[in-house]
Amino acid sequence: MKISENILQYIWKYRLFRQSALRTVSGKKLKVIRLGRHNFDEGPDFENALLLIDDIEWVGNVEVHVNSSAWNDHQHQYNPFYNNVVLHVVYRYDREIKREDGTIPETLELQSIVNPEVLNNYHSMLNNMNWIPCEGSIHSVDPFHISKWLSTVLYERLISKSDNVNNLLTEFQGDWERVAFVLLARNFGFLVNSDAFERLARSFPHGLINKYRDKPTTIEALLFGQAGMLDELNIGEEYPHTLQQEYRYLQKAYSLKPIERANWKFLRMRPVSFPSFRLAQFATFCFTINHFFAKIIETENLNLWRIWFKSLKVNTYWSTHYHFNKETETHGTQLGQGAIDLILINTVAVLLFSYGKYMGNDTFIERSIHFLENIKPEDNRIIQQFKLIGIESKSAIDTQALKQLKTIYCANKRCLNCEIGLQIIKRSK
Repeated sequence: MKISENILQYIWKYRLFRQSALRTVSGKKLKVIRLGRHNFDEGPDFENALLLIDDIEWVGNVEVHVNSSAWNDHQHQYNPFYNNVVLHVVYRYDREIKREDGTIPETLELQSIVNPEVLNNYHSMLNNMNWIPCEGSIHSVDPFHISKWLSTVLYERLISKSDNVNNLLTEFQGDWERVAFVLLARNFGFLVNSDAFERLARSFPHGLINKYRDKPTTIEALLFGQAGMLDELNIGEEYPHTLQQEYRYLQKAYSLKPIERANWKFLRMRPVSFPSFRLAQFATFCFTINHFFAKIIETENLNLWRIWFKSLKVNTYWSTHYHFNKETETHGTQLGQGAIDLILINTVAVLLFSYGKYMGNDTFIERSIHFLENIKPEDNRIIQQFKLIGIESKSAIDTQALKQLKTIYCANKRCLNCEIGLQIIKRSK
């Protein structure tokens, strides 16, 4: 069985070895009072440990290796930073080593004192081909630990998203309204066309939206023109012809350069998700909701957002079209509830959380969490698969946490960094 330093570090960190009658390789009695702080940066693996070696108190660092000879392989014998290592913890002692000052550190060999089930549990998860490593054993974990860990990864996810918001805020020199506009545009792309929507939002001065807010056709012309969707249209239809004329004026007046039409993806999509149709809905939102970010800060009622999104009055042209030049039977033009919820999750809740962190105001953070708690669970492949293995979701709180768990931990088999994985690894019959 192949042993890694990572699993040995966690065996040490969580005391997954026999605690009584410990002795070093040299035969000295050893008692571990304090394991030390796990160091993820350069230097020894655990800092400020407290040990009793033959009843003498030692404070210093602990270094962990699979084989004792790795000390020399890593050139620690030439590095004075390792002179304060008071214990060398190894799985297998295969060579005597020395510190840079010529002294020999005490060594603890784990091979005979580690419960083999710990290693078996770890390797079983690491080497299986299940959808998630712990698929066959997650049900053995106390729901308390699962719930606690999902709360942790949810916060991780929100922090990660707020970091992206902060990057935009730096780029746009503190302009929260522009940050909100770009983030909203990106989320109107619903993953497949998110990059294209963001490029569109960045392709013209945001001030033009406010300037022409009382002229819906002008905003529609601006967005469709900048999207590169007004070229080679059937000018026999009045609406697209009007947009073409309006955009030519805007393009000349503001020296606008559209993004390439090739950015947009239509293939294998339902018509309701065509980027042209989504762009019509986005344009309607832009001239209907004034000062989007200010409304996020002011609005405490989640249902008001749902009402605003549901009541968008998209141009009647789109009730018989999903894209230009092809007429269809009459259909609805409103955003579906699932689409509205995704925008609330990824835009409104994220901006509330980010603003709360930025301002150090828990009120906005709590409102963000409250919104997520009152949004139905998302329905996607990840959530469906978790449901198949018995992990249910009650709200967007759960689905956001499960997405983080799958993409950041399970997909990368980071079981040692996952509380659920650790509970399984530590388990013994």
